[in-house]
Amino acid sequence: MLACLDMDAFFASVEEASNPKLKGKPIAVIGAKERTVVTTCSYAARRLGVKTGMSKFEALKVCPQLTLVVGNNRKYTYVSKEIMQYLTTITPDVEVYSIDEAFINLDSLDFDPESFAYIVKTHIYKKFKITCSIGVGPNKFIAKLASTVFKPDGYCFIKDNEIINFIDSFELKALWGIGSRLAKKLNNMGIFNTADLRAYGKEKLCKVFGKNGEYLYKMACGVYEELANKKKTSVKSIGHSMTLLENNPSVDRCYNYLLQVSEMVSNRARTHKLSGKTICLCVRYANFEGVAKRYTLPFFTSATHHIYDASLDLFNQIATPEKNIRQLGVTLSGLLEKTVMYSNIFDRKNWKSIYKAVDSINKKFGSSAITYASVLNCERRGALTISPAWKPSGIRYINVK
Repeated sequence: MLACLDMDAFFASVEEASNPKLKGKPIAVIGAKERTVVTTCSYAARRLGVKTGMSKFEALKVCPQLTLVVGNNRKYTYVSKEIMQYLTTITPDVEVYSIDEAFINLDSLDFDPESFAYIVKTHIYKKFKITCSIGVGPNKFIAKLASTVFKPDGYCFIKDNEIINFIDSFELKALWGIGSRLAKKLNNMGIFNTADLRAYGKEKLCKVFGKNGEYLYKMACGVYEELANKKKTSVKSIGHSMTLLENNPSVDRCYNYLLQVSEMVSNRARTHKLSGKTICLCVRYANFEGVAKRYTLPFFTSATHHIYDASLDLFNQIATPEKNIRQLGVTLSGLLEKTVMYSNIFDRKNWKSIYKAVDSINKKFGSSAITYASVLNCERRGALTISPAWKPSGIRYINVK
């Protein structure tokens, strides 16, 4: 039996607990004062039409009485760490899924799921004055769906004999792996719900979707075999993005941000002893349209100068600064573990000594004690947003500002 703990409007709830004057009011947490989108909002704001991802101007248009709160990432990550640490005092079988979600294996506990939910919810509210919803089911998929049923401050336990009826109460998009494009394709095949998926049959689904067809069929039957994973899993990529302070046509400024993001990626690779070969650059414009391109190097690297050089080449190939660039992102993939590569055969400098000296000084005096002079020209520096993949430790941990 597995439980899914999902914090209710986490960032907004933490802000309400920190400032009682906000309690019950429509509030939206934003990433920065100057230029940002809604990262989450209170349930009072949601009832008035505010949604995550709206620009602050859209949100205020929908709800003029909305209170905007600049997010405090250090506060959210602290509360998340404390909650996840508390869960491990009940059982070691805890998978931290994101900053506000966790899966817990209940099989080793001496008490029933309802008692577990009561203990956890009471502790979290008593210590932080925020609520969570807990779903319990035979697997992660069912537990996750169950956690959404009675939000906020909900509890839902789905038994084996209730699975099919429970799944059939959700839209296709509720199934993991089904986005709008796949849902549209399934609709064109006459499949509009999970009952239709089961009726279509596993064999036909496999003919159309290959191995993914079996996965879709199992999901429609409520079967999900992956257990809560408490071990640190290997990652496939390291990425960072940066939203510019203003839509920017200046190539020089874009270069500065590109260097900063490349260094952020490189720093995490060096810290966790990873090297990669494939560099992907993503450019998003003022109209929110985006373009991406990747290049695979003939060697593995962890070095900023290699990542930046490849990203710069990609930028000059695909970017159109005249459209006004809003966001830049760099990702390193094709990773090799337990390997840090600073140089290739064409490098003449002793990059290994340089990087080790820089990392040693920054570790002692702060992450930006030594940085590139060009990065100092960036109006924004450092990780400002919490990625959905954020974890309280390991490669997915990012010390956000």
